[in-house]
Amino acid sequence: MRLIKKTGAPTSFQTYTRADAASYDEMDKGVKDDLLKSLISEQMGVCAYCQQHLNLNSATIEHHCERSICNGTEGTSDLRLDYKNLMAVCLGKGGQPTETHCDTRKAECAGPNATANGLPMQVNPTKLAHIKTVSYSSTGLIKSSHTTYDKEINELLNLNAKHLKAKRRNKWLSIFRSSNRGKRKIDMKRLEKILLDDLALKEISTSNPTWKVKVFCNDLPGMSEYMKVKFC
Repeated sequence: MRLIKKTGAPTSFQTYTRADAASYDEMDKGVKDDLLKSLISEQMGVCAYCQQHLNLNSATIEHHCERSICNGTEGTSDLRLDYKNLMAVCLGKGGQPTETHCDTRKAECAGPNATANGLPMQVNPTKLAHIKTVSYSSTGLIKSSHTTYDKEINELLNLNAKHLKAKRRNKWLSIFRSSNRGKRKIDMKRLEKILLDDLALKEISTSNPTWKVKVFCNDLPGMSEYMKVKFC
């Protein structure tokens, strides 16, 4: 995960939320498309949780606090149309049925037993204090020094699913191999340059000329940011 800096909601979404009887489920497709574009843009093209690349066909809108929980009943806040509660996430499919992750995995924990299953989730990529507890290792493991957050990373989001862990491990090792100057010594200046290059942004063209978005060139920028702080 990496810090998501929330920006202003798109105008069409703001207008819709002010309408009488506005409902997320009844939202027009055009408004929902604008919303998804805005979320992808502010996340610079990667999933809020696993940090893999997103596009309009591979992303969906996630409610950090589920609609079934934060719906304004039983003393809860109604966050169903709160832009700060919304993120763009991947479709959460792995190589095996047991490897679902991100919102797809979290949705499996919802329903009548949501509270018993640990929802609503606490760890939140829009909160810097939460992101500061997150670390990575050369094995591809992602973890949090906060016990509850770490449990959620593993059980509610399944971010250590086999395919995700392998992807992080391969990237970590590739970065260090490229930084090696012989005899297992790391060229720290080269390492920093590799990480900076890895975190570069590019502007992508879309079918909508009014939607210009800069995205990370590579997957897993959260891990690269962590490595840069830790080693450089």
